[in-house]
Amino acid sequence: MEKAFFLPTRDVVIFPGIVTPIYVGRVKSKDTLDEAVTSKSKLVLGMQIDPLKEGISGKNDIYPIGVVVNVLQIVKMPNNTVKVLVEAEDRIYFEKIDLEDTFYKADYRIIKCTNSDSKETEAIYRKVISYFEKYVALTGRINADLLVNLKGIKDINNVFDLISSNLPINSTAKQKLLEMFDIRARGEELINLLTNEMEIASLEKKIDDKVKTKMNESQKAYYIKEKIAAMKEELGDYSQDEDMLDLLEKLQKAKIPKDVKGKIDAEMKKLAKMPPFSAESTVSRNYIETLLELPWEKMTKDIVDLEKADAILERDHYGLKEAKERVLDYLAVKKLNPSMKGSILCFAGPPGVGKTSLVKSIAEAMGRKFVRVSLGGVRDEAEIRGHRRTYIGSMPGKIIKAMKDAGTKNPVMLLDEIDKMSNDYKGDPASAMLEVLDPEQNKAFDDHYIDIPYDLSKVFFVATANDLRNVSQPLLDRMEIIELSSYTEYEKLHIAKKFLINQAKEENGLTGLDLDISEAIILRIINEYTREAGVRNLKREIVSLCRKLARDVVEKKWESIVITNELLAKYLGKPKFRPDKMSEREPKIGNVNGLAWTAVGGVTLEVQGVAIPGKGDLSLTGTLGNVMKESAQVAYTFVKANPQKYKATADDFFEKNNIHLHFPEGATPKDGPSAGITIATTIISVVTGKKVKQDIAMTGEITIRGEVLAIGGVKEKVIGAHRAGIYEVILPDDNRVDESDIPEEVSKNMKIHFVKTYDDVEKLVFSN
Repeated sequence: MEKAFFLPTRDVVIFPGIVTPIYVGRVKSKDTLDEAVTSKSKLVLGMQIDPLKEGISGKNDIYPIGVVVNVLQIVKMPNNTVKVLVEAEDRIYFEKIDLEDTFYKADYRIIKCTNSDSKETEAIYRKVISYFEKYVALTGRINADLLVNLKGIKDINNVFDLISSNLPINSTAKQKLLEMFDIRARGEELINLLTNEMEIASLEKKIDDKVKTKMNESQKAYYIKEKIAAMKEELGDYSQDEDMLDLLEKLQKAKIPKDVKGKIDAEMKKLAKMPPFSAESTVSRNYIETLLELPWEKMTKDIVDLEKADAILERDHYGLKEAKERVLDYLAVKKLNPSMKGSILCFAGPPGVGKTSLVKSIAEAMGRKFVRVSLGGVRDEAEIRGHRRTYIGSMPGKIIKAMKDAGTKNPVMLLDEIDKMSNDYKGDPASAMLEVLDPEQNKAFDDHYIDIPYDLSKVFFVATANDLRNVSQPLLDRMEIIELSSYTEYEKLHIAKKFLINQAKEENGLTGLDLDISEAIILRIINEYTREAGVRNLKREIVSLCRKLARDVVEKKWESIVITNELLAKYLGKPKFRPDKMSEREPKIGNVNGLAWTAVGGVTLEVQGVAIPGKGDLSLTGTLGNVMKESAQVAYTFVKANPQKYKATADDFFEKNNIHLHFPEGATPKDGPSAGITIATTIISVVTGKKVKQDIAMTGEITIRGEVLAIGGVKEKVIGAHRAGIYEVILPDDNRVDESDIPEEVSKNMKIHFVKTYDDVEKLVFSN
């Protein structure tokens, strides 16, 4: 005895060796089918005795003989049924049927047919084939190729099953044939059935001939229509008509432009002529539904109350002054000029500084719907412009999908991670975004799927990026860039007190707990447990602290708690970072602190150098980009070009020594034009033997003549130095204009030197 998943069928009998489609519509049957396919288990079928009964209550409701089948294909139909293509293997006898909560199971045993090798069976087989040939010739309903296939089958049992499945007899008669295990007896029954069917076919032919001679053309048309209607009624197939009526009703209610309505009308005329379950009709129906669901005219009313918008932005975010002012500027212009086009902003900054959440607050402040389009990892142009409707599975692009989700023509649309797009042989999605973000073009955006110009000019686009160097210049040209820089530890402290602690308490069910976390404890979490530009890891650590607290609240019934250093260490473990990286203050030879600007904010970049025996070559390690390699070569040439000023420890130093420069954290790629004076200082220290101060950091590009050039990211770099415990920095003189961007709580503790040439740097960095 074997076990398998079981499906009851209504008016369907399947014979072994036959591939047959069945339609599964009942909920429990669909669950059983899903479980069988998922678990790769056997599936058995048996026909209900009463086809009108909705469910079965046991073995008595099923004919005792069924078949075990293989599932070849599953297709979900539009009318909420599932079409399953199955191939029957063997006849089975149902020993037991189990009705579980969500699916059917059955115990069964396989039945083998008998009496296949006798001479009498062979004679009956020939007679059956002869009668079947006459029946095919008389009716013309069965493909003649079937006869050729029959004669190629050597197993008589399989031949009889194939003929049985093709006879136009009712399911009860077919079930009787399925239950005949004696092959000879089944052949005799087939002869009786074929004889009867040929007599009926002869009578039908005579009747048809008489009717045809009397019918005129109008009667013929009426007859055909009535026959089709009768067939539909018999099959219960009104799905196409209902779908068409539903689409027509949606079309009448929809507020759409005249040209779009004409396009839908034309498509619906095509759909009406298609077979209801064809692949083409599915594509056409999805296209019409997409057009009807798009917001062609619907718009939300903007909130132009600047005080209310300002209150919402201040409520949700601390700092970010420039971004907030830009939104309020936009609303002010909108109030004066309601017909203005949508704006396109780009918030650029390291992870965790609040770019995405700020866009949500902007949408709320403006009273608009918010939708997010994730562009990270997008490589295919069709994901932006959509697929053409030439194959099953085509769909609109991400922009049109987002508009459909928004349901309005003027949402705030977040284009998240625009710097993470890439391109390959499928096209360049960044180029496709040019049309989306160009105010002169996006009023007629061309999505390949909908194939109708769509107006995006009312959308307020806000893009986010971590590193603008990865965004193409034409795309940058279409956006207004707003930099969101690193937070200082004091800003993080304020954010934690105002937002993060309350959010963490709410997430972990601690709203009723009197939780006291002092500023000193929060600063310790910031400095010793996180090292980031934003506050994402800070929130994660505070959530972890509250999660640990929740357990003690449940077990020890605490109502209030003061977090001490001991409790902090208990809940969060040992500190992950040293509070002051620059604890080593003694001057060193060949060790210089530079400043770098990365996707996660400003950081200190140490440069180490040593002299080794060689012939005056310069070698570099630390995964450097081409720009930094060239900066190193320029700095090296500058030092060698001034032998009197930077006198080497030996006259033949460059003839007998190579210089090796290393940039630690070798697995991290480094590039950018701002390490020139740092590299030059390292080389001079190695060549002259002078020691370099370790409590000062620098940034700036150097020319071959020793001039110091301006750099970017001054605010982030100075914050990075402050975070590392360095309170004296060297900046290019051309960057004086950027000093005002440095937060007051950082600048008041920093000593900033502005230099024009390397001579100015030399006076500051070397120890006396």
